[in-house]
Amino acid sequence: MAEEIHWSGSLHQTFRLLPQENQSANIRPFLEADGLTPGDLLSRLPYDRARARDQTKNSPDPKRYRDGRQVYQTVGLLYEEEGTIHVTDLGIATRRWLDIVTPKNRVLLARHAAYGLAACQLRNPSGSGRKYSDSVKVFPFSFIWRSMLALDGKISSDELNRGLFKVRNPDELTDCIERIRQARERNDLTILGDETISDTRKNDRIIPWISLASFGWILFPDKGNEAYYQLDSSTVDVVREASRIQHSHRDFRSVRDYIEHISRCAALPKDMR
Repeated sequence: MAEEIHWSGSLHQTFRLLPQENQSANIRPFLEADGLTPGDLLSRLPYDRARARDQTKNSPDPKRYRDGRQVYQTVGLLYEEEGTIHVTDLGIATRRWLDIVTPKNRVLLARHAAYGLAACQLRNPSGSGRKYSDSVKVFPFSFIWRSMLALDGKISSDELNRGLFKVRNPDELTDCIERIRQARERNDLTILGDETISDTRKNDRIIPWISLASFGWILFPDKGNEAYYQLDSSTVDVVREASRIQHSHRDFRSVRDYIEHISRCAALPKDMR
């Protein structure tokens, strides 16, 4: 029986969409992989032998494929079924934007991405999603947005780790937001309780969540050396609109059904497909 009730720190990669901000090198191979096998795609992934742990290998470790698939599948861009990779309509639209997305026009893609992200569930049929308890009814990206909108447009890694990552349903989200507000007023993180992720690489396990909630940092930027992730004035209305979407938590028959659902929720117009 699945028993996990806290948000997992199993994501190992982030991604960046803006070419002006060091666009992720593996995103294009993944989004051009429709119909390929994992082995086919692995051979196309960027590989720097000089920087590899095992320099006797001439190709990336299969983990590079698995980690990338988990990231892009989590936000509805693709999925693997019976040994074949399938890129969704949202993935196709994102691929078409890779060379043209800029800080000025990103809102056009960001709106549809946000609609899709709003449908993402913590508990779902994917490998990482199957381990959650039936009591977990969380839309993680929407919950992150709602928290930021209610808390002066910002949230910190500690607030995510000590507060939001323990939330299991919308009622607990409301309580969590209030406790974060109190913790800020009193400058006392202990109000939020213990950390959910406490190992030495906790930031590497927290950042992927916020990277995905920003859809590759186009909905709002990375915080860099600042204390908080902050919503962007150019896209805050998009985030607010998407955060108001009320999806019913569902049990899906397969990974394909779930990922295609996310893509459909992006409400892409025909001319973007």
